[in-house]
Amino acid sequence: MDEIQIRSTSRSSAEAEPIVLRLKDTVRLVFMPTIVENKHDPDACVKGTFVYQKKSKKNQWENIKDINLNSLRPAEGVQLEIKSAELLHLLRKLADLWRIHHREGIPIGKSRYIKISDQLTELDDFSDDELRQLLEVNSATGMELFKRLAAWLAKTGDQEAVLASLESLEYDSLKQLNVIVSLGNLRRSLHTWETFQTNVDEEFWQNELLKNSFLLSQLFAYPVVVIKGKAYVGGKSFENVGGNIVDFLCKNELSNNAVLIEIKTPATPLLGKKYRNVYTASDDLNGGIVEVLNYANSITKDYQSLISSEPKACEAFEAFKPHCVLIIGNCQRELDSPDKRKSFELFRGGLKDVEVLTYDELFGKVRRFVSLLEKGR
Repeated sequence: MDEIQIRSTSRSSAEAEPIVLRLKDTVRLVFMPTIVENKHDPDACVKGTFVYQKKSKKNQWENIKDINLNSLRPAEGVQLEIKSAELLHLLRKLADLWRIHHREGIPIGKSRYIKISDQLTELDDFSDDELRQLLEVNSATGMELFKRLAAWLAKTGDQEAVLASLESLEYDSLKQLNVIVSLGNLRRSLHTWETFQTNVDEEFWQNELLKNSFLLSQLFAYPVVVIKGKAYVGGKSFENVGGNIVDFLCKNELSNNAVLIEIKTPATPLLGKKYRNVYTASDDLNGGIVEVLNYANSITKDYQSLISSEPKACEAFEAFKPHCVLIIGNCQRELDSPDKRKSFELFRGGLKDVEVLTYDELFGKVRRFVSLLEKGR
């Protein structure tokens, strides 16, 4: 791609890199352009000097100063011939600099510009209505272009420029864009749930929830952020063995209090044997509850030693009385009778320090959000 580099020399001027017009092994002819702020004629914004340069022993180009025009006698002169191809090249380069000044004025500091193709230049000159009509007629191409542009925006290093561009959008346009992005994420998560809800690999769900941590935020009435997945929360013996690892260490973003989330799989049973007209809780459900309570006890007792080994940890979270959550099972699939539903609700409703939620309840919240966003579009 054709690249242009510009360096400001003052508030009203900037130097561009030399425009090479004629090149030989050790000698070249260049034009040294300068962009200026011309208050009397804004269109007259580029000036410069023709210079012959010679390559030095250090392989650098240096100006040839053998001729002093001020020393010329009357009737003496110097003639500089510019060939047609060289002149065309010069005019095109100067036009590029004129366009930069026309759009941005004098660039501040060092700037780098990439010249886009003629097709993109024409696209940039379209009005909003013309561009909309073009993309509507070529919707498949427009969607592919949007995907590539979105991927580029996500990877670009200049996040502030991206945010500034988004903030400059009209409120309704920005709102609609937010809805589209949110819908995309939520629908993708729902598709994963509907496809893999019988998956018995706990590591799969660990990775899925960590990758889409916004799902975990749906569990709480207060704002929650994930600090770490598979987090060590203390509990090692003096022999440095037996440490406790919670699936997700989170925190209340307002109070900094720790939130501990332990997960099983959607296929993990919720209930055990039938006892008269009710059902007992399954071993996995009971075990998961005791497990997350143990993690809460561990992180509370060992908090000082944890933050002493990780000084930044005290800034990340506090351990007053951690909120404990267990995500397990699929109630719609398993609780297929009134007695089973009653037994499960009586059991988890009587729990004091652990909140038990099922996967289908979690993704049920996601489905309701999708419905709300689709109606609000």
